[in-house]
Parts: sequence; C-alpha cells; structure tokens
Amino acid sequence: MPKTFFAISMLISISLSAWAQRADVAARLGYPEMVLYNGKVVTMDDPSFESKVGTIVQAIAVRGNRILATGSNAEIQALAGPKTKSIDLKGKVALPSFVITHEHPTDWAFQEPRAMTHVMPDGDPVIHMWMPNIAPKQQLAKFEPMMQEALRKAKPGQWIFLSFNYGPDYEHATEMSQLFAKSISKAWLDQLAPDNPVKVRNGFITSFVNQKAIDELKNVHPSLSVISEDGGGGALQDFLKYGGGFSRPVEPDAMFKGRLPLLAQVLKSELELWASYGATAFASSPYAYNNLAAFHYLDQRGEMPARFAWGYPGPQWDIETLRILASTVNTGTDRLWMVGAFGANGGNCMTVPERSDWKLDREELPGRREGCNLNPGSPARKRVEDVIKSGLRIATIHTGGDRDIDNLMDAIEEASKEAGFTLDEIRAKRHAFDHGAGAPRPAQIPRIKHLGMMASLNNTLLWEPPGVVPNMTGTSLMARIYGIEYTSWVSPRKSMTEGSVMTGFEIDRPLPHKIFFFLWKGMTRYNDRDRKVYGPGERTDRIVQLKALTRWGAYYVLREKLMGTLEPGKFADFVVLDQDVLTVPEDQIPGIKVLMTSVGGKLVHLTNAFGSEIGLTPVGATTWKENFPEGWK
Repeated sequence: MPKTFFAISMLISISLSAWAQRADVAARLGYPEMVLYNGKVVTMDDPSFESKVGTIVQAIAVRGNRILATGSNAEIQALAGPKTKSIDLKGKVALPSFVITHEHPTDWAFQEPRAMTHVMPDGDPVIHMWMPNIAPKQQLAKFEPMMQEALRKAKPGQWIFLSFNYGPDYEHATEMSQLFAKSISKAWLDQLAPDNPVKVRNGFITSFVNQKAIDELKNVHPSLSVISEDGGGGALQDFLKYGGGFSRPVEPDAMFKGRLPLLAQVLKSELELWASYGATAFASSPYAYNNLAAFHYLDQRGEMPARFAWGYPGPQWDIETLRILASTVNTGTDRLWMVGAFGANGGNCMTVPERSDWKLDREELPGRREGCNLNPGSPARKRVEDVIKSGLRIATIHTGGDRDIDNLMDAIEEASKEAGFTLDEIRAKRHAFDHGAGAPRPAQIPRIKHLGMMASLNNTLLWEPPGVVPNMTGTSLMARIYGIEYTSWVSPRKSMTEGSVMTGFEIDRPLPHKIFFFLWKGMTRYNDRDRKVYGPGERTDRIVQLKALTRWGAYYVLREKLMGTLEPGKFADFVVLDQDVLTVPEDQIPGIKVLMTSVGGKLVHLTNAFGSEIGLTPVGATTWKENFPEGWK
C-alpha cells in the first residue's frame, strides 16, 4: 500500500512538474492569446480510413495564427498569461472548420442576395433586384415590372442585375430553369433596356445578358475567349447570338470594372457568410481575373476571412504558359494559393446504356449534353494531356459519368509517360476529379488509388431535383436514364473510403446553410422528392463525412500539414457547435448550428447569444442589419 501511494505521488509530482514546465515555456516564448477550455475538442487527427476521429481533448490554446497546444483543462489553462482570453466552452464541441472542395463563392456572391445587399444596400453603383420565394410563373409575371422599376432608378449606362429564385430548398429549381430558358431572351432585354447593361440569372448560374452587357465585357476582353473557355464548345457563339450561358466573368470583370475595392468587399462578405456556417477554406477556379485580383487585394490588407485554393481555368493553354503555372502549384500565401488546373471538363457519358424507355426531352432538361469530352484525339483531351505534360496537377475539374473518368486516367498515364514522370511522381501530383456525378464505378477505384488520385464528391446530387445542372447527373436523374442500380455510382463515398481513397466534400450550390443537411444526406442517401433511398450500400456514418469535410479536404488543397485537424503547429481554424455532432440523433444533424468560427485564431463568426455567454462582441454575418429580400436564406 505505501508503495502504491508513493507511485501515485510521484506521478502527480511529475505531472505537476510537466505542467509547470509548459507554463514556463509559454511565459518565455509568448503566452497564448486565447484558451478554450471545458469543451469537447475533436481533433480529427486519426489518419486512417476507419470511422475514428482520433484524439478528443478538453482544451486548446492559440497563439498567433496557430494552435499552441491541446490537452486537459489543467494543462492548457496553466499556459494562460495575464492577457490571455479564456473561453469556457461549457461542454460544447469544437471541430476543425470545414474545407469545401469544388465550391464557388465567387459565383455565389452574385447568386444569393446577402453579400451584395450587405455591401450595396441602396443598389448603388449596381442596381440589384431579387425575386421573392414564390412560384416560378408568379416570378415571371413580376419580371417586367421589376425591370421597369430598375430602369426608373437607373442612370444611362448603369448596370442592372436581377436574379430569379430557386427557393432556399430548391423547391422551384426544375420548373424555374425550364421556364427561364423558354421565357427570357437577349432580344427582350435589348428591348427593355437599350441604354443599360443587364444581366439576369435563372436562380443558379445560367444567365441572359443584353447587347450592352456584351459590349461592356468586350471592352475588357476583346476576343471574349473567357466565355469560350468558361462554357465549353459553342458557348461563345451562343453568347454572342443569344446572350445565354454561364458568362461568369460578366459580373467581376465588366460589372465591377474599375471597382476592385467594392468587388473585394462583396467577395469578403460572401466568405463571411459561408464562415457563419463553418466553411473557411475552398477549392475552386476564380473564373475571372478580377475575382483573383479582389482576393489578392483582401489578402494584402489582412482582410481575407477564409482560405481560397484556386485552380487555373484558362483561357491560355499553350505549353509554355502551363509550365510556368506548374512551377506555382502550392505557392502563394496562407490565405490564397494555387492548386492546379483542369484544361477541359469531363463529359456526361457512361459505360452503361440508357434505359430503353428513356427519351431525352430537351424541353424538360434544357442544356443537357450527352457524350464524352475527353475521348482520345479530341481537342479537350489534348488540352488535358498538355496540362499533365507541363507538370501541372489536374484539380478543380468538372466531371460527369464514369467513361470520361476512364479517359482522364488514360490521359494521366499516357501523358505522364510521354513527359517521363515516374509512378511516384504521378502519385505526388494528387490528380483529382470532382462531383461524383456517375463516377467512379466500383472497378475504377483500385486504379484511382494506384495513381494516387482523389475525388471531390457532391452530396447535393443525392437530394436535388433534375434540371438544376442538367450536365450533372444526380441520383433521381440517374435512375431515370440508366436505372436505379447505377445510383450507387453517384457520390460513392463508402466505396472510395473502403478502397483507401480520400474524398473531399462539396455542395457546389449557393446553399451554405445546408452543410450539415448534406452531411446527413451522405449518411442516409434519402431523396426527399422521390421518397427513395438511392444506392443504400453507399451510406456512411457521420465520421466518414466529417473526415471528408476536414482532414481529407485539407489533403485536396495540398495543405494537410497546416489545416484539417486541430494539432499543435497547425492553423487555428475551428468551429464551435451548439450540439454534439458525434452523439446527436442522426435526424437532428441538419439542425446543428455553428456558434463560433475561427480562421487563424481570428474570430470571423460569433453569434449574439454565444458572444454574450463568453463575454465577446459578436462578429461576422450574424451582425448584419440589412433587410434581405423576401424568401432568401
């Protein structure tokens, strides 16, 4: 008994001595600015493909923009200095903040009204108008009166922007996309607004512009090659003739021409909005030079509220340009860096035949294109091969069905061999494909792993109605075209995980309020509209989904040594939740709220209620006071 007492005393003495040493080190090297204690800090440091989160601790210390230490309450509180802000989490869960792969905040800033309304509440210098959440036919009935109202306010030459509304749950998406394609036209916009550039969105990215808008874009991009590269084959001709398409550069490059600081504030606000739902890092193409310039503007001034890993979208694809770009992969700053290019997108093509009773109705799904883009000998295939030969990484690419994933992997192997890359060098690139809209099929997964590839998978495709993005096949449409047995090829996260292939997590829609909803969809694969579970064998538990949102996403953006887990030396990027995501009943996961978000130790989101609890002033989108248009989240 005395020996046992002596051993316990020695352990306590050693522990106290260790704590004292750590406190002494903190005193000499610098106290933490912030300590969070009495929480459930889920570090996500487990490196396996198993359903394990790794270490869970009570407390975390932050100094500068990094995590100083994690541990017990006593260990971490011992590090606090006289100016350290100590925050009692009162048992709440903290996680690494979310890395959303293949996400487009530079699109969403112009697709839902909160960022633009916050920055330009009076509609100046851009008059922006937003349809309420009403039935699509009612929205169309309001269109001309709204345009007339905008024109009464507008000065000659002033930009007018109007967006229809898919609804916060995309309840109007299919009907609205169909009616928009039939009803809005360049000719009508020219007639309504001959003296003002106009852009009208359908509720997503598809748009129509008038001739004045085309002329304004030509002033910036005389060849309009940015439109050709943005939309694929025939896009430029359609844009010039009909004013239709994605035309992403119109807003940043033409509408905000000469207004870089204003554009920067709009994009900053959009990033703050996503941060209020836990997302603090994105992988995407910026799709316009002015978007990238605006991010650089924010970054230089220390105002970038999130991290953006960008992929090159063109329009220059000559080998010398690509070689220069290859030398810049994973270079930049802590908030803005380059991760690759894609050259051309994968097509909407499958290795399985269409169902005999499926008849493609272009009126029902306007804009859907069948066929492969990356077949051998095609211009798109050559461009992808040139990207690979230059030493660039394939990343942020849009892909469709499994056949073009075969083509993509063939291109990787053949072009790499021609360039003299070894298998280890190929694997080191971490080539990736995005969406999971019909790929991979099970037999492709070993080859994906062999090449060191990964994929960004889109859980939105398990839920949304057909027609939102006609060239991205979700489970509902997959069942109709190819058969229900192939719906397991849509976002097959479980098979990828079991095959030891990392997957990122994407939404690829302006729906930041649905992050936890889509996490849950990955668990259930239940399509609310069809009332069916599609591909039940691909359901996962919540931990696999969380790994995709955190540590695997960090791997996609090439920064796993700096983010994705809560470990000493990594960026202090974390969220605090109002419920325990690890234990809350599954059907309550969609209701989880983010109370606090930190990026590099700086709070970019803090709710009023939680701020009052911990004695800090609320920050971020939760503090915005503007009256947002009716029916928008």
